[in-house]
Amino acid sequence: MAGDIPQAARPAVQRRPSRNELVVLGVLFLLVVGLFALYGPLNHGPARWNLRTPIDEHIPLVKQLVVPYVSILALAPLSLLLFAVRAPQLARSALVSAVLLLVVAFVFYVFAQTHVPRPVVRGDDVFARMLRAVYGNDEAYNCFPSLHAGFSVIIGVHWLRYNARVGRYVAAWCALIMASTVFVHQHYIADMLGGLVVAGAACWVGRLSSQPQHADLIHA
Repeated sequence: MAGDIPQAARPAVQRRPSRNELVVLGVLFLLVVGLFALYGPLNHGPARWNLRTPIDEHIPLVKQLVVPYVSILALAPLSLLLFAVRAPQLARSALVSAVLLLVVAFVFYVFAQTHVPRPVVRGDDVFARMLRAVYGNDEAYNCFPSLHAGFSVIIGVHWLRYNARVGRYVAAWCALIMASTVFVHQHYIADMLGGLVVAGAACWVGRLSSQPQHADLIHA
């Protein structure tokens, strides 16, 4: 019986969003966009922390992993669009989580800025060109916590809540995105772990703030 299934194990309620939900989602989306506008102005020095560990010094550059690294630029908005259309409660939870992740990250970027030096990328293959483009479009600051890792956690968690069967594959890809952040030398291990912890806490708060009420289960 559905009443015997723990809440955390239940799939998200799939339904069309109501008008009020669309308004809330629109406001949250605009808030996320507005916060992202602060990323560029904060992406500069001076660095106040050095989070490199001896392990980081031995991590090789794997330029092929730039593919999963940049894939989040498509995966995140497409996932949000799907959730908004099919599971508005999840979309609301994901957007609240994103807002919290960005706010916490920007506090660090203002008061505890870090820096990750980039290696010289050699070669003229497609992966080398892609990685040089990433380096050219993103300054080597705003590293802790990693937003790539944080948003990967948010996407993976919400996909698992949306559809556990498909979600485990998406979550596995999100884990690869997280790993790619250190192998393309955009982040240190501490940055990746910081993004994971902050996003994990943000997802918990996002879930609490988006619990369905009785009215939510009634189709518009």
